[in-house]
Amino acid sequence: MSHNHTVTIGSPATIRVEQVDLLSVTGQLDDAGLDQLRGRVDELLEGGARLLLADLSGVSDCDGRLFALLARTHRLVGGRGGWLRLGGLSSPVLNALDQAALCDVLMVYRAAWFAVRPPLVSGFQPPP
Repeated sequence: MSHNHTVTIGSPATIRVEQVDLLSVTGQLDDAGLDQLRGRVDELLEGGARLLLADLSGVSDCDGRLFALLARTHRLVGGRGGWLRLGGLSSPVLNALDQAALCDVLMVYRAAWFAVRPPLVSGFQPPP
């Protein structure tokens, strides 16, 4: 069954196609922006989201706290047998990686790598 709907709350917008949720994030992710994003992610998780693609191309400003939220989301959907993929890593997002913890940086690398190079073989893992 296909669900096509868009919900917009401030910065994050979500589109669900089949079982994949596309979370499009735009604007500044300061305290208020991160709270909005965290709330939207929590809504998606409470709604049973397992497959999540986050488009970060519209992020104009953020810091390392974004990656803590993404890592948390990654762990939660992974625990459900799902995944988080990242796309559109804008310059502000890449610059903020300098402030992120190493484990969060590695998660971002893997999630972004899979978004542009989906596995051709089941069980295929990205390079270390």
